[in-house]
Amino acid sequence: MQIVVHPYAQSDAWMSELRAVLPDDTLHLWPDVPAMDEVDLLIAWIMRRADVQAMTNLQAILSLGAGTEQWQKDGMPDVPVVRLADPAMADDMAGYALHWAWRFMREFDLASEQQSNGVWGTYPSPAPRDTPIGILGYGTIGERIGRAFAAFGHPVNAWSRSGRGGGGVQAFAGADQLDAFLEVSSVIVNVLPNTPSTTGLLTAERFGRCAEGSVFINIGRGTVTTAAALIDAIDNGPLRAAVLDVTDPEPPLSDSPLWTHPAIHLTPHVAGVTRPETAAAVVAANIERIRNGEPPFPLLERTRGY
Repeated sequence: MQIVVHPYAQSDAWMSELRAVLPDDTLHLWPDVPAMDEVDLLIAWIMRRADVQAMTNLQAILSLGAGTEQWQKDGMPDVPVVRLADPAMADDMAGYALHWAWRFMREFDLASEQQSNGVWGTYPSPAPRDTPIGILGYGTIGERIGRAFAAFGHPVNAWSRSGRGGGGVQAFAGADQLDAFLEVSSVIVNVLPNTPSTTGLLTAERFGRCAEGSVFINIGRGTVTTAAALIDAIDNGPLRAAVLDVTDPEPPLSDSPLWTHPAIHLTPHVAGVTRPETAAAVVAANIERIRNGEPPFPLLERTRGY
């Protein structure tokens, strides 16, 4: 197969890893492509529409990330898009969520304040069983995060379109059960994709249904809420703090209050890191499925938007 590789970064590492797992295929590192009309597969994170359109024989796009908004823009070829589901990335995101949840649920932020004031004292530290974790979006990544918290004794609530749960997880489904989900979750971890149904889902009114003193951690998409709604929920309750790895727009504008609000913590979209040494094997496995006439997975479902 003729395969074009256009990684966002680490080009040398990607080419080395992909060549090791795809020894019988011809790999071209963009933009060194001899014949655009002979390209069979595209491995990329993002690419200009005109360049993708020129690949007239394209069979599929293998995205180097979980998000697929970039491949759904008007004018992009209507070919199968395979989302990247790398277990190592899911592990990263679970660790990120654990770190920030425990910082607040175990009051480690108070310890930092005490240190800055020269105070050596005790503070409350609730047991995991008393701090239920709510996960918005319970797909592969959401489930991995849920398992991580459950392993330490946290009750886990899961909200999704379909009401997926199991394994001791309390499942909530659809808009009718979203308020009930928020009311019983001390930490809300968002891993929802960006779709018309998730955009603006968490309004100021909806945040008002959260438990008093709860924390919002966003590692999905920034479009799920607005800065105004989030800040209102912090300044006027019930949220205690928010951690944003994603924003809308990203990064926030220079005058955005997200930069300076004392209860909002920003990280630059690093909760889950795509690493060539683990992701290349996942990509290669899907190429092998395509070669054998089998469906790769997970596939973008355009009617759902992810």
